[in-house]
Amino acid sequence: MNSVVSFLIAAKHQSKVQFGLWLICFLALLAASSWFMLRELNASMNSDVARALETYTKVRSAVVQTLDIMDHQLTAPPCSADYATQQRRVAFLPDGMNELFFFEHGKIICTANNGLLPKPIDLGAPDILPSDPFTVTLWINRNLDVLGLTGLRGSFAVRGNHGMVVPATPIPTGISKWLEFEVVLRAPDGRWWHTSGEPGLYAQALAESPGLFGLRDGALTAIQCDPAGLHCLAARATLGQLLVVGGAVLGLSLLVCAILAAWLSSKIYAQLARHWSFESRFLRRFQSQGVTCAYQPLLSLKTDRVIGCEVLARWRDVEGTLIYPDRFLPVVEKHGLTQTFTRLIVECAHAELLPLVPLGKRMQVNFNIFPQDLDAATLLDIFAPFLGSASRFDLAVEIVETGALELDTAQGEIHRLRDAGVHIYIDDFGAGYSSMHTLAGLSVDGVKLDRSFAMAPDGSVMARMLDHAIDMVQDSGRKVVVEGVETAARLAALKACGKVHVAQGYHISRPLDRDGFARFIAERGPRPGSRPRLVA
Repeated sequence: MNSVVSFLIAAKHQSKVQFGLWLICFLALLAASSWFMLRELNASMNSDVARALETYTKVRSAVVQTLDIMDHQLTAPPCSADYATQQRRVAFLPDGMNELFFFEHGKIICTANNGLLPKPIDLGAPDILPSDPFTVTLWINRNLDVLGLTGLRGSFAVRGNHGMVVPATPIPTGISKWLEFEVVLRAPDGRWWHTSGEPGLYAQALAESPGLFGLRDGALTAIQCDPAGLHCLAARATLGQLLVVGGAVLGLSLLVCAILAAWLSSKIYAQLARHWSFESRFLRRFQSQGVTCAYQPLLSLKTDRVIGCEVLARWRDVEGTLIYPDRFLPVVEKHGLTQTFTRLIVECAHAELLPLVPLGKRMQVNFNIFPQDLDAATLLDIFAPFLGSASRFDLAVEIVETGALELDTAQGEIHRLRDAGVHIYIDDFGAGYSSMHTLAGLSVDGVKLDRSFAMAPDGSVMARMLDHAIDMVQDSGRKVVVEGVETAARLAALKACGKVHVAQGYHISRPLDRDGFARFIAERGPRPGSRPRLVA
């Protein structure tokens, strides 16, 4: 899951995400349009099959009607001259049933066209027996040479003593050109006989199971039978045939799907981008396992020992990446979560640091607070775990002065905090709004010089200003803390000047997790028997 999330939120993969969404949308739309088109084609096929079956239903009806007429009108003695006249009168009816005969004892005795036969024609065992007295007996697809119809085939239909030759009925005209048909006659026991069309389609359709979109072996297939279940028609259209007929429609469908997929994927991507934006991810995990702490050691330049740490906020993203404050603090401030955020950091730090301080020992712990949260009552409640007579910590808070900081109001809050045992520092002094006016107007314990001073190259203007800034802060009676110490030379120079109380920076130690900080203070923390107090 983390790998999927990492892929989704990584900036370098966004073009791939967009293409993937488009492809998914395109394939989904293509599948939907294909299903719709195949459904419409299948409906059209079934309509054609039903229309074709009407012809065979009419043939069956004509057979039954003709037999009814024969039963009613053939009243003369069988095979007499009058009987032959009556037969011919019925044969000339416009129903296509022209060869009528008298049937007795399984044999044709006489016909309308041939009269009394020199030798009765034995039809043998019928193919379809009647299931009731009104059902027709059938001999399917027989050679008609015996009746003088050389080269023709047809079926014999008999009811009682009257029968007729039913010629093979061709596939009706007007049926879609892209369809192949086969017509069969089917017995009640499931046996069937090919009568017209493409041989084998009916058997193939019966053997195949419907697949995706109702396709059978990659083709649209339909089977329908007339109401009596006698005539059945199988129709088939392969995808190749459909592409030949509907190539233009398919091309247009692909173009429409591509355009719609682009529009739809852009909407989905916008929703996805909002859901997986950094701000949304941060807010969803704000009060869960996302917030974590790092600890940067504070080195006393008087003892050359670590006296405590500055607690730095970190946030662990959904895929495990550690995010730094410059990215998430603006979100915290934007949503008015500064006090809640500070409380989370305080609770995390107290739980992790308390086991590291032996009973009877003390550790200095510095926290950064948001300028707008400079309210003594609120901060004393938030920092309560680090205060009180039983606490093992010396608490200090660092304030970044901004243009919105009202000095008179801030001074009152600072007095109340100091009365409660909290030490106050101005952070990032020398950058932004920090000034001597601020230093003179607030009764703070100390000043932390902006890291840009200590990190400046030797001989640069900022490096030369470092000495002046240290002198200026010391002359004000405040403690001096220098951050951004990244070289041994810079640390040695700060020690040599004798005016800096505490230093921190990558040369001393990078910010550490709880276990790393525990190992670090075990090596460089207060010596046994010492009781370090807040000096910064």
